[in-house]
Amino acid sequence: MPDSTRFFSDTQRELAGLVLDRIVPPTDRMPGGGEIAIGFLDAFVASSPQRKRLFNGGFTDIESVASARYSADFGALNGEQRDEVLRKVEANHPAFFDQLVRQTYNGYYTNPRVVQLIGLENRPPQPMGYRLEVGDLTPTETVKRRGIAYREVE
Repeated sequence: MPDSTRFFSDTQRELAGLVLDRIVPPTDRMPGGGEIAIGFLDAFVASSPQRKRLFNGGFTDIESVASARYSADFGALNGEQRDEVLRKVEANHPAFFDQLVRQTYNGYYTNPRVVQLIGLENRPPQPMGYRLEVGDLTPTETVKRRGIAYREVE
């Protein structure tokens, strides 16, 4: 039975890993986006037919631009060439590229391993030790006096 949380083919997964490593490159101390965010991105794409179309088109464009400019697959290019291909794809398909970057960051910076490596605690900011200043709530009194402004639905 196919995994409904996985959309990428093996080839797309390999390509996505290379691309995510250009968005969040690995360092000596930190893993790259390809290692950390690939599963998150795959599940994100798998959850929507529109996302599937968007990412299929985007990945196809990455390989098409690589082939047209360098007569090679994206994986055969050096870092500078990969960046050039990605800049061209960003210009051609801004909606795809926006979601690619946004979801890479979402998957990367919410990963417990990354949270720990950057020295944060994996918990909500409240109620542990973060002081909230007491604010002046008198402007909300007007809103409260208006009462309910919506209709209850059963």
